[in-house]
Amino acid sequence: MNTILIPVSPAELLDKISILEIKSERITEASKLDSVKAELALLQAELQKLPQSEELSKLYTELKEANEEVWEGEEVTRKEWGNDARFLEASRQSHAGNDKRFQIKKKINELLDSGISEVKSHQV
Repeated sequence: MNTILIPVSPAELLDKISILEIKSERITEASKLDSVKAELALLQAELQKLPQSEELSKLYTELKEANEEVWEGEEVTRKEWGNDARFLEASRQSHAGNDKRFQIKKKINELLDSGISEVKSHQV
């Protein structure tokens, strides 16, 4: 296996883990699921290096919920491409979820005093 290591913020690690957990709950194709679970195991090992707290656990739960909101919005936009009203509603849901994600990730990085933080070019 050929991998590279890159520095990321704690929030980025938790975000990726939450997305992989969502994928592991929703993907049914065995080969894809194996790949997701392998990556998830690698990242969960890195997670052990972070200081754990009740506040971090709470923020992680909120982050996963925001990612589920984005996932569901994206699923609908793919299915409702020709239905303008439903597509627009789902698109708004995805944008709102992403904005929520950004705010939660910011709180995680502040909690853990991260030297790396995400920035957006647009107003959130």
